[in-house]
Amino acid sequence: MTFNLVAIVYPKEGKLERIKELGKEIAAWVEANEPSTLQYHWSTSKEDDKPVIVIQEIYADEAAFNAHKDSPKFGWLIETAQKEDLFAAPIKILFLEPFTGFAGRN
Repeated sequence: MTFNLVAIVYPKEGKLERIKELGKEIAAWVEANEPSTLQYHWSTSKEDDKPVIVIQEIYADEAAFNAHKDSPKFGWLIETAQKEDLFAAPIKILFLEPFTGFAGRN
């Protein structure tokens, strides 16, 4: 069974573009280095008229998720965000339990 989550990132004012740069870098790294990460998709949205980043993540299993969060690149992302003071609030993580629907069509 897959391991699914959505992470919501709250950028500080004026920091959205920098977070998007970091997101592009880590997404490329994840694609190249984490074969058990099945989906790692960053998008922008708004909450209370403020920009947020929504990260949709699907892993082959919980071990793949743990490998991702323990990876040096994820550590680099969090460390960089803290050093550069990019987040207005802690990252919100919603663990998902899919029960119906489909992911795509062939």
